[in-house]
Amino acid sequence: MKEFLNKENIYEIIRFGIVGTIAAILQIVFYLLLTGHIGHNLALFVSYALALVVNFLLTTYFTFRVKASKKRGLGFFASHAINFLLQFLLLNFYVSVVGLDKKIAIIPVLAVCIPINFLLIRYVMKKKNS
Repeated sequence: MKEFLNKENIYEIIRFGIVGTIAAILQIVFYLLLTGHIGHNLALFVSYALALVVNFLLTTYFTFRVKASKKRGLGFFASHAINFLLQFLLLNFYVSVVGLDKKIAIIPVLAVCIPINFLLIRYVMKKKNS
C-alpha cells in the first residue's frame, strides 16, 4: 500500500476526484432535468452517456496524462459499461427495494460506484501497450 501512495499516485487520485466530481455533477444535473420528463432508467442512461464523453476526454488528458488510443478508448468504455450496469442495478435496488426517492437514490449509487470505477479506469489507462 505504501508503494501505491507515492506523490504521483496521490496527485492522480486528486485529479481523478476532480474529473469524477465534474462528471458526477454533469450526470446528476442531466438526470434531475430528465426525470421530470422521462423514466428514471432512461434518465440514468442518457445522463450517463452525456457525462461519459466529457469524462473520457478529461480522464485521458488530465487525470492519467496519456495519449488517447483505440485500446484505451475501448477499455475505458468497457469499464464504464460495467460501471453503468452496476449503477443501473443499484439504482433500481435503492428505488424499488429500499424505497428511496428516485431523485435521492443516485447519491448512494455514485458513492458505491465511483471508487470501483477508479480502479477499473486506472488499470485500463496505465496498462502497458495501450
